[in-house]
Amino acid sequence: MSAAEGWPRCRRGGEAVLRARAEAAGYRRLLRARAAEVEALRGAVGALHRQLQGLRDRRSGELAKYQERVAELEREIGAAEAEMARCLREYPALLRLRMALEAEIAAYREMLEGEELRLGCLAPP
Repeated sequence: MSAAEGWPRCRRGGEAVLRARAEAAGYRRLLRARAAEVEALRGAVGALHRQLQGLRDRRSGELAKYQERVAELEREIGAAEAEMARCLREYPALLRLRMALEAEIAAYREMLEGEELRLGCLAPP
């Protein structure tokens, strides 16, 4: 092979090497860009995880507060039910007392009317 024939082959080889280097440089730039995107996404994911944890913590606190309120309301309902049961137990006794007092009032009224009639008959017109 002559020197003249070797040059074009070397030249083509050199061009191929330059193209390969340029292509490799392009891939390195692309790789760096993708690595930067990955890091940015990792940061975003970390921020979202922190935000999610904050929301979970807040929800947990609110849930505890609501559970305490529910327990408080249940205690109030129990106290109201106990008071209602006491009132229902006392009601018949109070009803009997009322009936007795009404009977006594009726008896006094009858006696008073009898006295008024008796005194009315004795008094001069």
